[in-house]
Amino acid sequence: MRILGAVLAGGESRRFGSDKAEALLDGKRLIDHATASIAPFCETVVIVGREGGVPDRPAPGLGPLGGLCGALAYGAEHSFDAVLTTACDVPELPEALVETLLKAQPTVVADLPVVGFWPSALAKPLANYLESGSPRAMWAWCETVGARMLEWPEPIRNINRPDDLR
Repeated sequence: MRILGAVLAGGESRRFGSDKAEALLDGKRLIDHATASIAPFCETVVIVGREGGVPDRPAPGLGPLGGLCGALAYGAEHSFDAVLTTACDVPELPEALVETLLKAQPTVVADLPVVGFWPSALAKPLANYLESGSPRAMWAWCETVGARMLEWPEPIRNINRPDDLR
């Protein structure tokens, strides 16, 4: 199975106050931490929602679903079977968590649905969903496609404010 890794990085970082993808954690950018956490499981990793990367679809400003739609479209266009997603503000994913995600698709982490494993075949259905005016909440999309919600027993670090870097 060909797996594309996608780091969702198109957010505005309003709560953070500056571009959190570029914030440093242990001397390394958050976006680099996120990329490194999924890279061992993927043939290729792309950055979604940033200049020079894969664009959000069908347009910028749609939040994580726009990033997911862009990643799925890129995956489908480049013959990837599935897409493993994380966000630039999730610097560390336990290896066991990723291995569990990869057992079924679509699957998302219940408390953090930007972390998930999706079949590339959902690219067009998600684009249609977004263009129809359906709710732009990740939860609503997960429910629509019957995504498995993975309950993970340990907290997963999510950086939303500068204090979260400590």
